[in-house]
Amino acid sequence: MIYQALSPDGPICQGDIFYGIPKVGISLSDLALVEDTPDDEAEVLTGVSWREVLSTGGAQEPKTFTAVLPIKPVMGIVISQNCDAARGEDLSLCEVASLLKTEEKPPKDAKAWQSRITKEARTNPRFFYMPEDAFFGIDERKSVDFRSVIRVARVDLLAMRDQRLCCLNHVATEHFRESLAQFFRRYPVNEWYPLTKEEFDVYAAEVWRDGKGERVEPYEWQK
Repeated sequence: MIYQALSPDGPICQGDIFYGIPKVGISLSDLALVEDTPDDEAEVLTGVSWREVLSTGGAQEPKTFTAVLPIKPVMGIVISQNCDAARGEDLSLCEVASLLKTEEKPPKDAKAWQSRITKEARTNPRFFYMPEDAFFGIDERKSVDFRSVIRVARVDLLAMRDQRLCCLNHVATEHFRESLAQFFRRYPVNEWYPLTKEEFDVYAAEVWRDGKGERVEPYEWQK
């Protein structure tokens, strides 16, 4: 469909799709820090907040802290431009996840699917649809989340080139670049700001979709 094969040892380019990209989870209010003890044994301090770390002088005295963090392998797509991918110290990827949320009922037929896909493309700037293609190891409908950016050192990503599933073809790459650019250069305009309280309540319920959509907050005049 919108994918094409690539050489395992070819250069990394925008639109390359990797599996097994490490996504690090971190909570600044609940860190597990590793500290050395006088007897040279490591001690893990749990429940530490980042604010507590900075209050000990970490903000004024540059220092590297060691922490225990969860790492989850995810699918990712390169968003760095080709020139940066060739020379940059770090490269950026966006997470690729299942299009449907857990337990979300899928559209029932092709008509419903095309309506869902085209509507998301028009109304959701963070959305970039990736169709299923078992030949390239994409086993379900996916979407790129431009809000979920993962940084990986270029030397490390080069060593992972054999974990590339495929890349976007020429047409898909052009649409991907434009979608990416529109997302990061867009202005924060909320379409619901002029609604009355009653109109906002209806709107909020529709976009929330019983927890399957997104939550929007009212302005002062809509409370």
